[in-house]
Amino acid sequence: MEEIAHLINLVLANKEVSVALILAVIAVLKLTSWGKANAKALEVVVKIIEGLGLSEVKARVAAIEPKLGSGAQDALQNAVAKADPKKTARGLGATIVREIFRGIVPRK
Repeated sequence: MEEIAHLINLVLANKEVSVALILAVIAVLKLTSWGKANAKALEVVVKIIEGLGLSEVKARVAAIEPKLGSGAQDALQNAVAKADPKKTARGLGATIVREIFRGIVPRK
Protein backbone atom coordinates (compact mmCIF):
# COMPACT_ATOMS: atom_id res chain seq x y z
CA MET A 1 0.00 0.00 0.00
CA GLU A 2 2.88 2.31 0.84
CA GLU A 3 4.47 1.72 -2.56
CA ILE A 4 1.27 2.67 -4.34
CA ALA A 5 0.99 5.88 -2.36
CA HIS A 6 4.62 6.66 -3.13
CA LEU A 7 4.03 5.99 -6.84
CA ILE A 8 0.97 8.26 -6.88
CA ASN A 9 2.95 11.02 -5.15
CA LEU A 10 5.77 10.57 -7.65
CA VAL A 11 3.39 10.88 -10.60
CA LEU A 12 1.67 13.92 -9.12
CA ALA A 13 4.99 15.58 -8.33
CA ASN A 14 6.18 15.04 -11.92
CA LYS A 15 3.03 15.81 -13.90
CA GLU A 16 4.86 17.05 -16.98
CA VAL A 17 7.02 13.94 -17.22
CA SER A 18 4.00 11.69 -16.65
CA VAL A 19 1.97 13.42 -19.36
CA ALA A 20 4.93 13.30 -21.77
CA LEU A 21 5.38 9.57 -21.09
CA ILE A 22 1.69 8.85 -21.64
CA LEU A 23 1.69 10.86 -24.89
CA ALA A 24 4.80 9.03 -26.09
CA VAL A 25 3.20 5.64 -25.42
CA ILE A 26 0.04 6.70 -27.28
CA ALA A 27 2.12 7.95 -30.23
CA VAL A 28 4.06 4.68 -30.42
CA LEU A 29 0.85 2.66 -30.33
CA LYS A 30 -0.76 4.77 -33.07
CA LEU A 31 2.35 4.63 -35.28
CA THR A 32 2.58 0.88 -34.78
CA SER A 33 -1.02 0.32 -35.81
CA TRP A 34 -0.58 2.68 -38.79
CA GLY A 35 2.54 0.78 -39.85
CA LYS A 36 0.76 -2.56 -39.53
CA ALA A 37 -2.13 -1.26 -41.64
CA ASN A 38 0.28 -0.06 -44.34
CA ALA A 39 2.12 -3.38 -44.28
CA LYS A 40 -1.16 -5.27 -44.64
CA ALA A 41 -2.20 -3.06 -47.58
CA LEU A 42 1.18 -3.64 -49.24
CA GLU A 43 0.81 -7.39 -48.76
CA VAL A 44 -2.61 -7.32 -50.44
CA VAL A 45 -1.27 -5.42 -53.45
CA VAL A 46 1.73 -7.73 -53.78
CA LYS A 47 -0.50 -10.81 -53.53
CA ILE A 48 -2.66 -9.48 -56.35
CA ILE A 49 0.40 -8.75 -58.51
CA GLU A 50 1.89 -12.18 -57.74
CA GLY A 51 -1.44 -13.89 -58.38
CA LEU A 52 -1.92 -12.24 -61.74
CA GLY A 53 1.71 -12.75 -62.70
CA LEU A 54 2.11 -9.21 -63.99
CA SER A 55 5.75 -9.38 -65.05
CA GLU A 56 5.80 -5.77 -66.32
CA VAL A 57 4.67 -4.49 -62.92
CA LYS A 58 7.20 -6.74 -61.16
CA ALA A 59 9.99 -5.40 -63.39
CA ARG A 60 9.05 -1.79 -62.67
CA VAL A 61 8.89 -2.39 -58.93
CA ALA A 62 12.28 -4.13 -59.06
CA ALA A 63 13.73 -1.14 -60.93
CA ILE A 64 12.38 1.36 -58.37
CA GLU A 65 13.23 -0.71 -55.28
CA PRO A 66 16.92 0.36 -55.01
CA LYS A 67 15.83 4.01 -54.94
CA LEU A 68 13.61 3.45 -51.89
CA GLY A 69 14.71 3.98 -48.31
CA SER A 70 15.92 0.97 -46.36
CA GLY A 71 12.67 0.71 -44.39
CA ALA A 72 10.58 0.73 -47.55
CA GLN A 73 12.88 -1.85 -49.17
CA ASP A 74 12.52 -4.14 -46.16
CA ALA A 75 8.74 -3.75 -46.17
CA LEU A 76 8.55 -4.50 -49.88
CA GLN A 77 10.83 -7.54 -49.63
CA ASN A 78 8.84 -8.85 -46.67
CA ALA A 79 5.52 -8.37 -48.49
CA VAL A 80 6.87 -10.17 -51.56
CA ALA A 81 8.18 -13.01 -49.39
CA LYS A 82 4.75 -13.40 -47.77
CA ALA A 83 2.94 -13.35 -51.11
CA ASP A 84 5.33 -15.61 -53.03
CA PRO A 85 5.03 -19.25 -51.94
CA LYS A 86 8.61 -19.90 -53.12
CA LYS A 87 10.03 -17.43 -50.59
CA THR A 88 9.95 -17.35 -46.81
CA ALA A 89 9.16 -14.16 -44.93
CA ARG A 90 11.52 -12.90 -42.25
CA GLY A 91 10.46 -13.80 -38.73
CA LEU A 92 9.32 -11.36 -36.05
CA GLY A 93 12.62 -11.59 -34.14
CA ALA A 94 14.69 -10.82 -37.21
CA THR A 95 12.43 -7.88 -38.05
CA ILE A 96 12.74 -6.43 -34.54
CA VAL A 97 16.53 -6.77 -34.52
CA ARG A 98 16.72 -5.21 -37.99
CA GLU A 99 14.62 -2.23 -36.87
CA ILE A 100 16.73 -1.71 -33.75
CA PHE A 101 19.98 -1.62 -35.71
CA ARG A 102 18.60 0.27 -38.75
CA GLY A 103 19.83 3.66 -37.59
CA ILE A 104 23.04 2.38 -36.03
CA VAL A 105 24.54 0.10 -38.68
CA PRO A 106 24.55 1.51 -42.22
CA ARG A 107 23.20 -0.70 -44.98
CA LYS A 108 25.28 -1.63 -47.99
